[in-house]
Amino acid sequence: MKKSAFISDVFFAFFISSLFTLCFFRYLRIAFALSLTLSILCGFLTALAVAALLRSKRKDLYLRKTDETCKEKLLLHLALLSDEKKTEYFQTALALTEPVGRFAKLRLFTTKEFYFLHFTLSPVNADDVAKYARWKTRKQKVLCCSHVDEAANMLCERLGIRVKTGEQIYAFLKENEQLPQSFLGDETADKKRKRRFRLWLSKRNAKGFATGGSLVLVTSLITPFPYYYLVFGGLLLIAAICTRIFGYE
Repeated sequence: MKKSAFISDVFFAFFISSLFTLCFFRYLRIAFALSLTLSILCGFLTALAVAALLRSKRKDLYLRKTDETCKEKLLLHLALLSDEKKTEYFQTALALTEPVGRFAKLRLFTTKEFYFLHFTLSPVNADDVAKYARWKTRKQKVLCCSHVDEAANMLCERLGIRVKTGEQIYAFLKENEQLPQSFLGDETADKKRKRRFRLWLSKRNAKGFATGGSLVLVTSLITPFPYYYLVFGGLLLIAAICTRIFGYE
């Protein structure tokens, strides 16, 4: 939630609550001065409650977005890891909860389960599942992957292969504090700065600069202190021209 939207919602709650309680207190024939004081107090308390609710909602939304971003980074990281590194990584993570043996690359087993590791940029398909079905074992087969398409998922159900996709893998690793300290494919600080710089100087920003500059200049016609608005309005229009001509596509 943007800060401007947050302030707007809080002020709206204050205004509506104050107006309603003012009318209600006047209906009860309470003196205007006392009614106004009480209505402002009610509006203030309502605004505090709404602000607390919105902050809590904003925090929960931020945490969900953070987890989603971290999950996508993890899945890309696993897809870029070599088969040997993937096997070692999951062997270490699974060993925190139960003894784990290694059968081969991307194949791990415990006392009751046999794990297939399949982390690629494309979803697991039915042909991949058919290959895993040919493995002979009395243990419960578990397919760990980033994504699985619908046909492959239905085939896993028919063949009794349990599927653990990206969300479950991320939750398990996070719960056991086994997420990587750094992710392969993640942007470096230098690349982030360059990308943000290109976004600031994008040609698409020219329209916003032009609109803002025009509104500021119009405001200078009705304000008793026009010079401030003339200067900043002119700077915004110059920025609009420069980004339109020299900005990045």
